[in-house]
Amino acid sequence: MAKAGCLCGKITYEFTGEPLLCHCLKCRRITGTAYSTNVTIPSSSVTISGTPKQFIFASGQGPVFKISFCGDCSSTMWKESDAEGFEGYHSIQSGTLGEEFDHYKPDGEIFTPQRTKWLAPIENTRQFDGTDVGL
Repeated sequence: MAKAGCLCGKITYEFTGEPLLCHCLKCRRITGTAYSTNVTIPSSSVTISGTPKQFIFASGQGPVFKISFCGDCSSTMWKESDAEGFEGYHSIQSGTLGEEFDHYKPDGEIFTPQRTKWLAPIENTRQFDGTDVGL
């Protein structure tokens, strides 16, 4: 089981799962990076301590997401959606794992047509044009 949390430590959580990279433009803006590295896992396998703030947005690519973040340090921690294929899952932001992140190699990449041009596909990972990954 992995342990994770926000920068200030007021919200912590534990989970099990494997990472998935998202190259969509919305995830780039949410994380402020070239892609979002998520561990997408059943919500039932997440144990949360603390109360995050939430922001709801339409992805423009189908699903509406609820983003959970720390109201004190603003760390984005996970995303959820009731859209088909996403319901019952948490997409944990892998960067919240801290040093444990080194133990997680991505299992796949989604929205690969939007991958920034200077990034190459990760070798030996599943590649998807959108979100149809068969969770």
